Amino acid sequence: MRAFQPLAFLLLVAGSAALLAEPPRVPYQVGERLTKAATTPTANFREVTWEQLMPPNWNPADAFKGFDLAKMQDADPRAMDALARMRDAWANAPTEPSLNGAAIRIAGFAIPLERVKGEVRELLLVPYFGACIHVPPPPANQIIYVVSDKPIKDVQTMDAIWVSGLLKVSAGDSSWGRSAYRMQASVIAPYALPGSK
Repeated sequence: MRAFQPLAFLLLVAGSAALLAEPPRVPYQVGERLTKAATTPTANFREVTWEQLMPPNWNPADAFKGFDLAKMQDADPRAMDALARMRDAWANAPTEPSLNGAAIRIAGFAIPLERVKGEVRELLLVPYFGACIHVPPPPANQIIYVVSDKPIKDVQTMDAIWVSGLLKVSAGDSSWGRSAYRMQASVIAPYALPGSK
C-alpha cells in the first residue's frame, strides 16, 4: 500500500479520485459508493442515505477554503496546515439531530473491530470502499459504530452490507477513526448488487 501523502488526499477530497491508483478489488474500487440495491426493504426501518447523516448546511470541503490545493507540494507547510484543519473539522463534524433515536436502514462497507471465534459483534460502517483503510477516515458524521444484537459470521473488512437498527448520536473513537453515530443493529445482511441474484 502506498504511504499516505497529504496533498494527494486533499486533492482526492476536492474531487480527483484518480490519485489513488490502488488495484481495484472486484466489484468495488477505492472511493466507490454503493448504488441502490434491488433488495426488499426491512420492515419497520426507514432507509436513509449517507448524505442524510450530514446537516444540510454543512459542507466537508469548507475546511479547504482559501487553499489552492493544485499548486501545493506534499512538503508545503500550507498543505500540512490544510490537512490539520481538515482532520479537526472532520473529527468534529456535526450530526443530524432529527435522526437521533430513529429506526433506520443504511448500506455501507464493514470494518470489523474485533473477531472472536470467527464472529463479529462490533464494526464500523462507512460510506465508500477503502474508507479508513486506504485513506484517512471520512468525517465523523460519515462513520457509524455498529453493535450487533447477534454475532455475525463471515463478515470481512470492506464487505458491503445493509444494517438496520436504532441510530443514536453518540461520538466514539476507534483505531480506524472517530464516529459520530452509534447503532444498535437488529438486522445485518449482505448487500446485493443491482441485477445480482
